[in-house]
Amino acid sequence: MPLFVKNIMIPVEEDSAPGALLLAVAKKLEIPREDIQSVRIAKRSLDARKKSRIVYHYQAYVESENDEILAKNYADCELKDNPAVSEPLEGIARRSRLDKPPIIIGSGPAGIFAALLLAEAGQPPIIIERGEPVEQRLRTVNELRRDGTFDPESNYCYGEGGAGTFSDGKLTCGRNHPLIKYIFQQWVKFGAPDDILYEAHPHIGTDYLLIVAKKMRAHLENLGTKFIFKTSMTGFEYEPSTTRYSVKLSSGDTLETNHLILAVGHSARETYEMLLNRGVHMEPKPFALGVRIEHPQDEINQIQYGNCQLLGAAEYKLASQVKDRGIWTFCMCPGGHLLPTGAQAGHLSINGMSYHARQSGFANAAVVVNIRREDFYKDYVLDGVRFQQNLERQAFEQAGSNYFSPAQKLGDFLKGKETKSEMKSTYKPGVQSVRIDKLLPPFVVESLQFALQDYNNRMRGFVSDNAIVAGVESKTSAPIIMTRNKNFESISHPGLFPAGEGAGYAGGIVSASLDGLRVAQGLLQSL
Repeated sequence: MPLFVKNIMIPVEEDSAPGALLLAVAKKLEIPREDIQSVRIAKRSLDARKKSRIVYHYQAYVESENDEILAKNYADCELKDNPAVSEPLEGIARRSRLDKPPIIIGSGPAGIFAALLLAEAGQPPIIIERGEPVEQRLRTVNELRRDGTFDPESNYCYGEGGAGTFSDGKLTCGRNHPLIKYIFQQWVKFGAPDDILYEAHPHIGTDYLLIVAKKMRAHLENLGTKFIFKTSMTGFEYEPSTTRYSVKLSSGDTLETNHLILAVGHSARETYEMLLNRGVHMEPKPFALGVRIEHPQDEINQIQYGNCQLLGAAEYKLASQVKDRGIWTFCMCPGGHLLPTGAQAGHLSINGMSYHARQSGFANAAVVVNIRREDFYKDYVLDGVRFQQNLERQAFEQAGSNYFSPAQKLGDFLKGKETKSEMKSTYKPGVQSVRIDKLLPPFVVESLQFALQDYNNRMRGFVSDNAIVAGVESKTSAPIIMTRNKNFESISHPGLFPAGEGAGYAGGIVSASLDGLRVAQGLLQSL
C-alpha cells in the first residue's frame, strides 16, 4: 500500500525544474531521493495568498522501502490506496439488445454520457442532434463571429457537444459523487489533457473539447450508436398501454422507441413548448441572469499574483448578497473570448470560452443575479423563458440588430452614464455602446452595482477603466424543471427520461455528464 503524503510545498519558481516534486517529497520525509521508488500526483493547487511567496501545494502517492515507518513518523502521511474508480455498470445485468433502441435527443454532455453507458451496456442508442458535427459546426460559428451570419439550427448552443463544446471547459461541480472520477477518466481517454485528473481547478479548453467530441463519436459508432445530425425532434406520439413513443423528425421520418431521453439543452425553447403541449410535466424554477465582465488579463494577474510572471492566466471566483438575493461570478474564463450564444434569430445572449492555453490576453466572467420565481412567474410555466427572450430581443435591437453585443465601460455602468470612448474586447463581430444599466431590469442593475463595488473591495483594481460590461448573460441554467421520479423518468410519461441542463438538473459540463450517466443507469435498471 503506497504512502499518501499531504502538504508538499514547492515555490512556483522551482516547480518546473526537473525532479522538483521528487526532491520536495524527499525533503519533507527527510530521506534520500534514491529511496523513493515512485511519486504519483493526487492533487495540485496554487496558493497565492502571500504574493511574496506563491507556492504549489501537492498531495501525492509515494512508494519507498520505508512506507510503514514514515506513516508512523509524519502527521501528513498515511498508508492509503488510490481510490478505486466507480464503474457505472456495476450491478446492472446485461440483457439482449432491445428491438427498438433508445433514442437520445441532444448530443451535449448529458446526452453523450447517457449514450456512452447505454452503448457499453450493449444497448447502442440513436442520437438526434439538430446541429452539425463539430468539424462543420466550427466553420459555422466562425462565420457568425466574422460577419454576423447566424444559423438558427447550428450555432454556439446547438451542435455536437452542446453549448459546453465552446466554453472554458472548466470542470467544477458542487456535487461529491463517486462517478465524477469515472467521467474525468473518460475525458482523458478521449483526448483531454491528463492534468485534469489532479489539478484543483481543472479545465479542458475548447480546442481539446473538439477533439474529445470527435473521438467519443467514433467510439460510440464503433459500438453501434447511430448519429443523426442536422435533424430536430418536432413532436412525438405516446401510447401509454405499450409505453411506445413515435418520434417525429424534421426530416419527415418517424422513429419508434420505448425509451426516450431528452437531453435538449437549456436553449431549446421551442422544444419546451412542444413538450408542454403534449402534456410533459414541467414546472418553473429560479435561474440567474446578468452580464459578462471583461478585463485585460494582465490586470487580473496583477491583482491575484502581484509581480509574479511565472504563472498562467489568473482566475477568480466571487460572491455577494443584497438582502436575500445572491450575486456571483460564473464560468470565469481566464485568457478567454466572449461569444454570441443566442439560439434564436433576432436574439442576443453572450457567453465565454477559452482554449487550453488561455492566451487571448483578456479575462471574462459572468456576474449573475439570482432571479426568483416571483420575479417572472405569472401563470404560465414558460414565463421564465419569456423573461429571458424579452431581454435578449432588446439586447439584439439596441446593439444594432447585427449580433454586435451591447457594451459599457465598467465605471460608466456603475455611474449610470453612456460610454463614449473606445472599448477593447474579444467579442466578435463587435461591441456597440449601449446603456446596459437601462437595458436590464432595475433590481438586476442595483444588485450588480452593489456586488461589483463589493468585489472591488476584495480585489483592489477590479473596477478598472479598461474593464467592460457586456451582455446579456441569460443562459446560466434552465428556467424550468421537467419533473421526474426516483427512476429518472418523467412523472407524466413513463419511458421518457429528462436529462441534463435543459431538464433543470445540471449547471455545467460535469453535472450534466453526471446526470446523463445516472439517467442511463435508471433506464438500464428499468429493463
